[in-house]
Amino acid sequence: MEMLTSPANPRLKRVRALLQQSKRRREEHAFVLEGVRLIGDALEAAALPEFVLYRPNTQAQELLQRLQAQQVLCLPVEPKLFDDLADTQTSQGLLAVCPWPELAVPETPDLTLILDGIADPGNVGTIFRAAVAAGVDLVVVWHSADPYNPKVVRAGMGAHFRVPIRVWSWEEIRQLKATFWAADMAGERTIYQVQWKLPLVLVIGGEAHGLSAQAKETVSQTIRIPMVSGQSLNAAIAASVILYEIYRQRLA
Repeated sequence: MEMLTSPANPRLKRVRALLQQSKRRREEHAFVLEGVRLIGDALEAAALPEFVLYRPNTQAQELLQRLQAQQVLCLPVEPKLFDDLADTQTSQGLLAVCPWPELAVPETPDLTLILDGIADPGNVGTIFRAAVAAGVDLVVVWHSADPYNPKVVRAGMGAHFRVPIRVWSWEEIRQLKATFWAADMAGERTIYQVQWKLPLVLVIGGEAHGLSAQAKETVSQTIRIPMVSGQSLNAAIAASVILYEIYRQRLA
C-alpha cells in the first residue's frame, strides 16, 4: 500500500476536519476514533470503520490485521505527518473514521440521563462512561459539549457503542414518560432518602450555571449529595455517585 505523504491528501484533510469541526461531524454523521482501545471497541460492536490511517511503526499490528481481514481500508501515513494529525500527544499510531453508532432508543427507557449544559468535554465523556457502568438506558445531551468531540470520545472509553446517545431539545425530552429528578446543591432530599422508582429521568446541570431554566420548569423533585465539607462536586463525579446509588437500589 502506497504511503500517504502529502497533507493535502483528501483522506487526511477529511480526518483533520472531523477532528476539529463539530459541524463537519454532524453533516457526515461520522467521527474519528484514535487508539487501539476505541477502534477495538468499534469492532466488538460490529461498527466497521470507513477507513483507517496508521503510522508504519505502530505496535498495533494485530488490530491492523483484524481490520484488514474485515476488508477495512488501512492506509499508512508518513510518521511525522501522522503525528501532526493525531489528537493525542502520545498516539498509538491508529486513526479510524467511523459512522456514528445508531443504537436504538428503548420505547420506554427505565433510566434516562440528561446532560443539561455541561460544557467540559472530559466531564461529558466521563459521564457517558459512568452511565454505561450503572445501566443507563438512554443519555440525552442538551447544550453540552459535542458528544463526538475527540476529547469526549476518549473519555467515554467506548461508551458511544454501548448506550444510545441523543442530542434533543427540551421539548423532546419532556415527551419521556417518567419522574424527573435533578441534582441540585439545595436539593429537597439527599440521594439516600429517596426510594428510586423506575422509570425515572435524572438531570445533571453544568458546574458553572447549574440547571437551565428549561430543566427547572420540568423536574418534579430535586436531590443533593450529602457532603462533610466543600461547595460542590465535579459534574462527572456527582453524576457517578447518584447513578450508583440508583444502581445499588436496583440490585437490592
